[in-house]
Amino acid sequence: MRGGRYGFFPALALLAACGSPSRETADSGAASARSVYTDAVRIIVEPSDDASALVSAISSATTSVHMTMYLLDNVAVMRALEAQRSAGLDVRVVLNESFPGGTGSNANAYDELASFGIAVEWAPPSFALTHEKCVILDGREAWIMTMNLDESSALDNREYLAVDADPADVSEAETIFEADFAHVPAKVSGRLVVSPVNARPKLVALLAAARRSVELEGEELSDGEVVSALRAAAGEGVAVRVVLSNDAPSAEQEQAVSLLTAASVAVVRVSRPYIHAKAIVVDGSVAYVGSENFSAASLDDNRELGLLFDAKGEVQKVDTTILADFAIGTPE
Repeated sequence: MRGGRYGFFPALALLAACGSPSRETADSGAASARSVYTDAVRIIVEPSDDASALVSAISSATTSVHMTMYLLDNVAVMRALEAQRSAGLDVRVVLNESFPGGTGSNANAYDELASFGIAVEWAPPSFALTHEKCVILDGREAWIMTMNLDESSALDNREYLAVDADPADVSEAETIFEADFAHVPAKVSGRLVVSPVNARPKLVALLAAARRSVELEGEELSDGEVVSALRAAAGEGVAVRVVLSNDAPSAEQEQAVSLLTAASVAVVRVSRPYIHAKAIVVDGSVAYVGSENFSAASLDDNRELGLLFDAKGEVQKVDTTILADFAIGTPE
């Protein structure tokens, strides 16, 4: 029998017992007193507003703006950060320093922000990449996103921005930010989806809980346990649909696609919008959105942040979008 609504607790208990392969550990005790799903969330789907909602939110902050970002060069975002620092707010940024294959760095953003007196830190070197995309405003709202803050993402990509106002979630996101800013291990309380601490068991447990349907949309899909969970769901009669980018898939992803289609998983590839999303919807009632790609490197080696939520209307936004993208995709 597949797991029900609270099927995450065995995975969390196992993680707490076994520890983490990284320098950080998860503490599931904080999650045990509340649902493992967030409902105080709203979803913004891109492309839709050229990131104007986020820029407005940054500009409306009254005490602090804390950001962790993989890629930052969006001029409007940079100007909003600089204006808030000039207004006396606590503006701090953790930036990923460089990108795979020597394809560039955030050095220009680092230098510009620092010139305005913004406290900027390179991300801890203990992570292969800091691929997280999160903005925390006034310690009251965390924007947990699939979207980088470059010029093209909000215009050209399929992205999801989860605006989380749950106090416990925001506190946990802030704890992770402060730890990464100081280059010390973070204490992860258990509800947010955090790489490299708890992301794989949470995502696999989400998939294992499916009874009727799974919609998954991702830029990268190659992790063995995620692929196995999708195949298992399909084998138990769950309708599994997968939307992938049509942009230069890796050999590992091609192998994953072959395994999925052999298990009667419906897979399509989409060229436009560019599928940069990382999202899952199970049974139309629970969703994941975050920076984690469905790859071993993302789940095991990177700093990543995601969210599980069950706010009905917001889950439906993601589900409707994935299904629309599925409808325009090229089937495997």
